[in-house]
Amino acid sequence: MERLYKYEIFRAEANQVRIKDKKQIRELFRQFRPRELLIGIGFQRAYGSILSGDYFDLFRLSDRNFLFVFADISGHGLPAYTTLIRLKSAIITAVKEMESIFNRTGILDYSYLIRSIAIKFTDIMDMSNSNDFASVNFIFFEENKGQIRLRFFNRSMLFPIVLQRSSSGNKIVNLNYPDGTWKPEKGYLLGSDIKSLIEPDTYYYTPECCFDLNQGDQVLFYTDGITEAFDYDNGKNQYGESKLEQKMLEMSDLPPQLIINNIFDSVYDFIGSHEHQKDDMTAVLIDLPLKAE
Repeated sequence: MERLYKYEIFRAEANQVRIKDKKQIRELFRQFRPRELLIGIGFQRAYGSILSGDYFDLFRLSDRNFLFVFADISGHGLPAYTTLIRLKSAIITAVKEMESIFNRTGILDYSYLIRSIAIKFTDIMDMSNSNDFASVNFIFFEENKGQIRLRFFNRSMLFPIVLQRSSSGNKIVNLNYPDGTWKPEKGYLLGSDIKSLIEPDTYYYTPECCFDLNQGDQVLFYTDGITEAFDYDNGKNQYGESKLEQKMLEMSDLPPQLIINNIFDSVYDFIGSHEHQKDDMTAVLIDLPLKAE
């Protein structure tokens, strides 16, 4: 009974941390100037797990832009959560150092910041003798001539899916694939074992690519626990990106949180029940609603 009691306390504390994260992110995004952003957030741990390796966070920077971090840590449970805390520590330390540089010089170099995070996280993993790794998408939200520019520094993480709404119809742009001038570029996974396999300069380099959002667009960040969920009938078919895209098209006029809730319900219908969820599932939907004429 004592072990069960401690387990329930541990689970309640973990849930409270995630609820606090959701609230903080919503409040921070509301401060993004001068746009009205609506947010939907969904998060479910793999069945039987108390802790998760999925991670999202938002940092307001000294230049008044925002850094949004969306990550998927290898493994499950306590080991994955431990790596998550190491990543978060590296990010917080690097952001604080960058703030100090900005206060002295007025310069905030995003490439330098991402490299600093990669170095700090990899050093921590080295000292911990850990062979775990992290897939991370670092996204800077910038105001750009009436648009919101997403500046990506991607370390082997999924890019989001964008729904573009207009009076002539809705269109899906899956940023995981080239489209017109858009070319998705990624760096290597973050981890000391990965670094040991390649040249340091190559490992620490993170390519940069940008995508502009217009008023009316929705952008969905998600982990592969959603798209790689297997069906209950034969366990061979994955939920996949096409179902996710179709859900976004079908529900584009709903509030973001309802869309997220519907997507998660759809995944559970596909896999049969919560007990069949093998991986953490996380999604964040950011909506720039069309203004009423």
